[in-house]
Amino acid sequence: MRKIRGKVLCAVLCAVFLLTGCSTKVSHKTPEAVVKSLISAYQNQDEKAVKKCFGFDPDKKTDSAVKKEINYNMKYFEAHAAKDVKFEKADILGSFEKRDLVYVWYNYEVELKKETQEVPALAFYFVQEKDKDYFVVPAKDVTDKMSKASREAYKKFVKTEEYREYEQQYETFIRKNPKYENSLQNKFKEVSGKAKNK
Repeated sequence: MRKIRGKVLCAVLCAVFLLTGCSTKVSHKTPEAVVKSLISAYQNQDEKAVKKCFGFDPDKKTDSAVKKEINYNMKYFEAHAAKDVKFEKADILGSFEKRDLVYVWYNYEVELKKETQEVPALAFYFVQEKDKDYFVVPAKDVTDKMSKASREAYKKFVKTEEYREYEQQYETFIRKNPKYENSLQNKFKEVSGKAKNK
């Protein structure tokens, strides 16, 4: 009887996990942590976690500009069809108008040619502090001055050893998979088209 109960309980727990999906843990402790949380939320297709990273109520609708940003990135990550993302490095490139510009280098883990390969990627986000917690700044709230400052920071960043290392790894991946970028663009168009038709 105990064995039967155990099997039933296990089946129920498995069913709950499948129905609820993968929930993303969001950290607001540091600027780097919340950006990593955002990347993980996009990878997991977890819109509620994405909203938390931006500082929005996960159960309420966002305005059209934020919704568009979230949808775009969710579909971009979906197009990669990655099994997971692995973080390499993250750091603050500078502070502008009391907001930190954070870069994160992560790798999409994708199945290609019957093996798991890593696709290097970079992301840049402004982060703001509120009540000792950190939140990602939505694109619509990035001012012209912040954009200009981020471009200047990027010019300096591409001269660093970290960027050269990233660039070398990406070029190595593309040499091994020369059709990957075109394939990704086509897949992104495909998943974006499906979203519009819903």
